[in-house]
Amino acid sequence: MLETSAPTSLVRLTAIDVHAHVVVPEVFAATRPHSLFARAEADPSLTETQRAAIAARNDAVVRRMADVGDRIAAMDAAGVAVQVLSPSLVHQCSDWLPPDAALALDRRTNDTIAALVATAPTRFVGLGSVPLQTPDRAAAELNRCVGTLGLKGVAIPTRVGDREIGDAGLRPFWAAAEALGAVVYVHPAGNPDPRLRPYMMWNSLGQSIEETFAIASLFYEGILDAFPGLRICISHGGGYMPFYTGRIARNYAEKPATRRNMTKPPADYLRMLHYDTCVYDARVLRHLVEVVGADRVLLGSDYPVGDPQPVAFVRDATFLTDDERTAVLAGNASRLYGIDIGP
Repeated sequence: MLETSAPTSLVRLTAIDVHAHVVVPEVFAATRPHSLFARAEADPSLTETQRAAIAARNDAVVRRMADVGDRIAAMDAAGVAVQVLSPSLVHQCSDWLPPDAALALDRRTNDTIAALVATAPTRFVGLGSVPLQTPDRAAAELNRCVGTLGLKGVAIPTRVGDREIGDAGLRPFWAAAEALGAVVYVHPAGNPDPRLRPYMMWNSLGQSIEETFAIASLFYEGILDAFPGLRICISHGGGYMPFYTGRIARNYAEKPATRRNMTKPPADYLRMLHYDTCVYDARVLRHLVEVVGADRVLLGSDYPVGDPQPVAFVRDATFLTDDERTAVLAGNASRLYGIDIGP
């Protein structure tokens, strides 16, 4: 059992990282053949050496996601006091499974994440996983995650099979999330479009495309109007959506069919959501803050594959005021997730 008390260095650990992944090895063993990582390892356009290198890196990443000691050491080195643990949906999304089988895997994931939080409750809080392809089961498991396991909410993919997350059939899940005050962290499970297969563009481009579609679905399908109390955070700074709002706003103004489920301009919906800082470019972070406000932006590293120094990335953002920097590093996450890291 790991030491559960705060480290002696907590005085310098003042950040909350809301984008930190976990893999449950037993669950990944079942889902791996359906993941985009497995497809990359078998890409016939690559040489055997290239495929072997991809497989070795993937295995190393999975090991890091399952190693709690390595995780805490990385947090200490980066200046992170608390990580919000979420299942890596790129590795272990269950939306291809029949409902009962998917629920069984998600429950295994959720029990494991709750147990990880219990090993170091001053360092971790958790998000679970739900079988969103069956909204009633998803709502019930969300209730278990929050009410029984003490998790803060769940991570969901940007789409479920062929359905976008704003699909009317998923409203029982969104109703439950709003009623519970649960955080819903939206993170892609990957984009299988063949156009994105070369050069691992499913990751470099596809993830941001997915996040853009997810946000559009939430406001075009009326989810944010129907459930205005939702607490939603979008990974990777919201994808491309915050950076190309002009054309969307023009369509809203000029094309009535685009706004049939909307009561306000698209920019207003963007400010109802939260976003993490995992964008790798200070210019992009600056524009995100300008569009949605510093109070809607939360530190996120994409541990263990993203930014190894997420705190420094935000501290070096000279366009933020001191108060804004403090909010992005911890204050906004503290408010959204109900996390107290002390003075």
